Amino acid sequence: MRRYFLILILLLVFGTTMMAQTDAPDSLTSEETAKLAANKSPMGALLRSVALPGWGQFYNGKYIKFALFCGAESFFIYKAAHWWKKTEDQYDLVQTLPEGQQASAFYLYKSYRGNRNDYLWLVALSVFISMFDAYVDAHLSGFDIDLTPEFDEKSQEVALKLSFNF
Repeated sequence: MRRYFLILILLLVFGTTMMAQTDAPDSLTSEETAKLAANKSPMGALLRSVALPGWGQFYNGKYIKFALFCGAESFFIYKAAHWWKKTEDQYDLVQTLPEGQQASAFYLYKSYRGNRNDYLWLVALSVFISMFDAYVDAHLSGFDIDLTPEFDEKSQEVALKLSFNF
């Protein structure tokens, strides 16, 4: 459980910073890109993220993030459903056992219930992060930011160019 939570956090922290580039084709001018970005609705992106895993990222044109969020949320939903079924089956078994044999089966039920609850929390967390990410990406889609460092071969210096086009 903790392993999946750690993987999710690492992917979100490092993946978001590495995948912050826009996926617009280079053939578009900055004015055309701004017009396309102006049509992005932050609330629409947020609601799409709630409806289907990764749909908000797909709407924003962040296809790698779409695959990441869709995969993570789908996996957590699958595991939550899996443990939910095992929890229900174990609960039914505890109810049918005689009084003296219920203790060990009940501890197993509590373990399954804990796993189910952990995955339900991971589903909720991944949906919230997906919503937040889609909302922010839709708001920032109109900004044309170039964070590519420029290297000067002669002086061995690194310069960072940051430009905003409105």
